[in-house]
Amino acid sequence: MPFGLTNPPTTFLSCMKHVFRGQLRRFVLVFFDNILIYSWTWEEHLQCLEVVWHILEEQQFYAMLSKCEFGMTKLLYLGHIIGKDGVRVHEEKIKAIRD
Repeated sequence: MPFGLTNPPTTFLSCMKHVFRGQLRRFVLVFFDNILIYSWTWEEHLQCLEVVWHILEEQQFYAMLSKCEFGMTKLLYLGHIIGKDGVRVHEEKIKAIRD
């Protein structure tokens, strides 16, 4: 494109999906610059994390460590609460609809 990108967020998401194509839905989910790494055990999680760090380094992408959370057993991700019991919608996100 001679005048630069006209849709940078979509282009970046496409790039992230390409970079993590072998790991997507195995132990990685990506949404723009959000990378979710999931696993069943702590040992497996460390291995998955190592793979993701290696890919990021290889592709010259960098994570802002102040925005990273590691080893969480429950977290809020894109309006959903994800934990060992599964995925559910965050109540605050549907409060207006419910009320």
